[in-house]
Amino acid sequence: MEKLEEIISVVLTERKPQLASSSFESLHFYCNQLSQMASKMNITVPCQKLYDAFIEDDRNSKERSSRHRQCVKLVDYYAGTHAKDERGNPFNRSSLPTEDETKDFFKDVSYPISIQITIDHLIIKSELEMRGLKLSSSTIGQYKHSWLDIRDYFNKQNAGIYASEVLQQYISEINGLRSKCLMNEWKWKMNRKAAHVLLEVADTGTFNWKPIQQNLSFTDHDLEELRTIYINTLSEKNLSKATINLYDYVFRKTLSLAEIQTIEELAGLSYEETQLIIASFSTICNKKSMATILPILRSLLTFLFENNVTDYNLSNVIMSRFIQKGNVSAYLSVEDERRLIEQLEQESMRTKAIILLALRFGLRDSDVCNLTLQSIDWNKEKLYVVQQKTGESIIFPLLPEIGNALMEYILHERHPRIDYPYIFLRKQAPYNKISSAYPFCSKLLNKLKIQPVNGKTKGLHLFRYTLTHRLLSAKVPHQVVTDILGHTSKESDKPYISLEESMLRMCALDLSEIGKIHWGEDKFE
Repeated sequence: MEKLEEIISVVLTERKPQLASSSFESLHFYCNQLSQMASKMNITVPCQKLYDAFIEDDRNSKERSSRHRQCVKLVDYYAGTHAKDERGNPFNRSSLPTEDETKDFFKDVSYPISIQITIDHLIIKSELEMRGLKLSSSTIGQYKHSWLDIRDYFNKQNAGIYASEVLQQYISEINGLRSKCLMNEWKWKMNRKAAHVLLEVADTGTFNWKPIQQNLSFTDHDLEELRTIYINTLSEKNLSKATINLYDYVFRKTLSLAEIQTIEELAGLSYEETQLIIASFSTICNKKSMATILPILRSLLTFLFENNVTDYNLSNVIMSRFIQKGNVSAYLSVEDERRLIEQLEQESMRTKAIILLALRFGLRDSDVCNLTLQSIDWNKEKLYVVQQKTGESIIFPLLPEIGNALMEYILHERHPRIDYPYIFLRKQAPYNKISSAYPFCSKLLNKLKIQPVNGKTKGLHLFRYTLTHRLLSAKVPHQVVTDILGHTSKESDKPYISLEESMLRMCALDLSEIGKIHWGEDKFE
C-alpha cells in the first residue's frame, strides 16, 4: 500500500482543478492535520485506525467533524482501503448499475419479482419509475439518499440481495427507532416512503402515488376498545376528521412515549410519568406544535379520569405554553397593496388567482386550498365557499378580475386531471391539491420587500386582515364585515377590532399623570 503522504499528494493534485481556491485551501489544511495525527500515532499508511481517530477528534464541532469526514472519504477513495464509518457503512459506496444496464436487466422480468435480484438494480429501477412522474431533481435526490441507507442495510443483512421480508424488517426497525425518539421524524418519513416505493416496484414494476396504509390499532384488546370509545366521543362533538386524527395521534403517541402496552399499565400512570411524557413530546415537536399538543393531552387525561381509567385527574399537571401576542393585527398599506396587484401580472396564473381570492374575499388558506371546480357557478357568476373552519357556507359574487384569473389558470396552467375536483393543484407529481398557499404568498411579499403594517406575518391571513381594514376604514357596518368574513359569532370579530385605529385612539386613556407624586394631608399618592 502507498504511504499516507503519497496518497494525500494524489488527493490534492486530483481535487485542485475541481475546487474553488478557498475550498482547496480548506482541504489542504485538514489533510495536513490528518498527516500530523498519523505522525503522532506512528502510522505511515492509510488505515481504519487512523480514520477513526481523526474523525473522533472533532472537538464537539459539527463543521470540524464534517471536514474530517470529507478528508477521510477522499483519502479512503484514492487509497482503496474500503474503510467504514462508526455505523459500519462504507465511506465510499460501490457504484450503482447504470440506467441502460438496469433496463436491460428488467427487460424480461415478470412481476411480482420471483428471481434473485440485487437491491442495487431495484433502486435504479425505482428511480426510473419515479422520474416518469416528473418529480423535481431535489425530490429524486432525497429518495436516492434514503435508498442508499436501505442499500447499506441490505449489504449487512442479506449480502445486497433483495428480499421483501428484509425490507419489511427494515421498516419495522426504523419504526422502533422513531418511537424511541432515536430517529428524526423527517428522516423516518423519508426512509419509510422510500422503502414502500421499493416494495411496490418489486411487486408491480411501476409506482403510483397513494397513502401508505398503516395499522394503527393496539395489540391489547382493552386499549383498542378504549381508543375506539375516545374517538367516538370526539365524533359526537362534531370535530372534523383532521382534528380527530390529531387527537388520535396524541393518544397513541402518549402511550408509546410512556411505553404503555396494557390497560393496567395505563391505569397506573403517575404524575411523574406524565411530566416525562410532556418532556418527550418537546423533543419531537417545536414550540408552536407543543402549544397544540398540550391542550389535547390535557383533554385526554381528563377523559381517562372521567372514564375511571386513572384514579387521579392528571390533567392538572399540564400547564399550557404562554404565547404573548401583539394587540394590533397586521395589514398591507394602500401603496403596498397597489404594488402587489401590479406584480401579479408577472406571476404564475395560480399565484395570481390565489392572491386575488384572499385579497378580495378574505378567504382563509384552508378555504382556498379546498375550493373545487363545483364551487364556481359560471352562469350565475357566483362562488360558493364552504368554510373548513366553521362548516358554514358563503356566497360571493364572481368579480370579473377573479373570474378571469380562475378561468386562465384552469384552462392554461392547471394540470388536466378531469376526475379530480380541486382547483389549485401542485405543479409536480403527485398532482394533488396544494396543502397550503403560504409559500406562494410569503415568496411574493419577500420579492417585493413588503413589510406589513403592525407585524411581520406573510400568510394569506394578512390579506384577510387587509380586507377588514379597508372595510372598517370605509365605515362599513360591523354586521356586513362579519358576514363577509363568514364569522358565526361576534366573539370571532374581536381580533379584527384592533384594525379600527381611529376608534381605538378615541378610547385611549390619559397617561400624563403616571409617575407624578401628589402630596396632600401629610401623605402622598
